Amino acid sequence: MERFLSCDWGTSSFRLRLVNQNDASILGEYSSEDGVQTINASYLQDAPTLDRSNYFYRFLEKGIKGFSKQLNFNLEGLLVVCSGMASSSIGLMELPYSNLPFDVGGKSMNLHFFKADASFKHPVLLLSGVQADEDVMRGEETQLIGVIRQLKDFKGSGIFIFPGTHSKHLFVANQKIMDFRTFMTGEAFHLMSFSSILSKSVSKNSSRTPEMEKAFEKGVLDGGSGNLLAALFKVRTKELFGKYNKFENYHYLSGLLIGNELGILGDEIRRPVYLCSDSKLHWSYSKAMEVMGIPSTVLSPEMVEKAVVYGQIEILNQIGKHEKNIFLGSF
Repeated sequence: MERFLSCDWGTSSFRLRLVNQNDASILGEYSSEDGVQTINASYLQDAPTLDRSNYFYRFLEKGIKGFSKQLNFNLEGLLVVCSGMASSSIGLMELPYSNLPFDVGGKSMNLHFFKADASFKHPVLLLSGVQADEDVMRGEETQLIGVIRQLKDFKGSGIFIFPGTHSKHLFVANQKIMDFRTFMTGEAFHLMSFSSILSKSVSKNSSRTPEMEKAFEKGVLDGGSGNLLAALFKVRTKELFGKYNKFENYHYLSGLLIGNELGILGDEIRRPVYLCSDSKLHWSYSKAMEVMGIPSTVLSPEMVEKAVVYGQIEILNQIGKHEKNIFLGSF
C-alpha cells in the first residue's frame, strides 16, 4: 500500500487528504464544514431508524467522490484512515477510549477496521481517543504521535500544547502520555466576545496594529497573574473609560484568557515545552509564551498541519509490524 485517504473528522470540520505513505507527501486535499456534529444532527432528524455507520458512510462516500472529481483521479478502493470525533458517540461508530499511560508511538491506540463491501467500497481504519480520570480527547493523541515523529531531537519527555476551541496540554514522560488537561479557552473567548456583556466592548479587526499587540500583551500578563473572573470585567471598564478602543479590547480579552491558560502551567515548565499551533493561533500563543518568559520550542504551523498525517502513518506502520493480516484481502 503506497497511498491512502487521511480523514480528519472533527466536531465542526471534515478534511480528506490523499497521502503517499512512504514519504508523507500530500497529493491533494478536500475540506468542508460538515463536522460530525452537523452529520449527527441530520441523522437524528432524517433517518434515526437507519444504521448510524451507513448514514455516515453516505456522507463519506459523497466527500470522496467530490475529492476524486476535484483531483481528476480515481480514489476507489483506497484505505480511509479516520481520526478525530468520528469515533465518538455522535460519529461513525463509538470506540472505547485508550487509557493512560498512552504510548506516543501509537502502540496503545484503540482502533476498529471495517472491510470494504458492496455498500461502501473503501476499507476504513477508525482511530479512537484517550481518557484520563476526569478528561478525554479525540484527535490530539494522533497529532501528538505525528508531531513527535517529526521531532529529530525529542528526548522522551515534555509538555505539548495544542491550542484550539478546547486547548489541550499533554504531559509526556518516558515516551508516554502520562496526563493531559483541557482548557476551554477558545470557547470561553467566543462566549465572552459574542454573548456576554463584554461583547459590547470588543470588536474584531482583520489587521493587527502595534496598539492591539500591546493590549494583547497586557492581557496576557493580567490573565497569568491575577484572578481571571475579576480581570474579565476590566474589558468593560477599559473601553468604558477610554483606555482601549473596541479593537484593542478584543486583543486584551484574548490575552487575558490565553495568559490564564498558560499561567496554570506553573512549575511544570521545568520540562521542555512544545507549542503545537496551526496558523490561526500561532502568533497569539507564541507571543504569550514570549511575554510570560516560558521557554519553548515553537513548531511551525506547516509542521502542525501535517501532524495528523504523520500520526496516521505511524499507526499504520505499527499495524504492519504487529498485525500484518488486518488488511488481508482488502486491496
